[in-house]
Amino acid sequence: MSLISNAAREHAVAGIHPRTGPAALHLPYLPESVAAARRFVGAQLRQWGLDALVDDASVIVSELATNAVKTGCQTRMLVAVRCPTDRIVRILVGDGSPVMPVMLQAGPDATSGRGLAMVHRLTHGRWGVTVSPSGKVVHADLAIPR
Repeated sequence: MSLISNAAREHAVAGIHPRTGPAALHLPYLPESVAAARRFVGAQLRQWGLDALVDDASVIVSELATNAVKTGCQTRMLVAVRCPTDRIVRILVGDGSPVMPVMLQAGPDATSGRGLAMVHRLTHGRWGVTVSPSGKVVHADLAIPR
């Protein structure tokens, strides 16, 4: 089974780069925005022919968007996906809070606190935070399968 979709293969044969630029979406800080972020990132990855990354990307964007929703900000969060190189997909979630994310060691009975640990595992530690005057952007990188 090929990890590259037929659409991506056709683009490559035609010399067209299927990932022409970043895709971004602004969402309100509401719990239902997490599902919207997941659908958005999944649809974009499928359009780019990166179907093999959809499951991991969905978990990652869900965790990052959930954390953004919990900040209580009143503006809109930014959800974006881009390919900074031909080998990496970067998922970004920006929010208006200056509070840095913290990876917790959740106990076996904890009902929360595992999100960033999952992001860390899925990205093999390739995630981080960029602080801005209006808040922060958390990014997570997934390797594009060859």
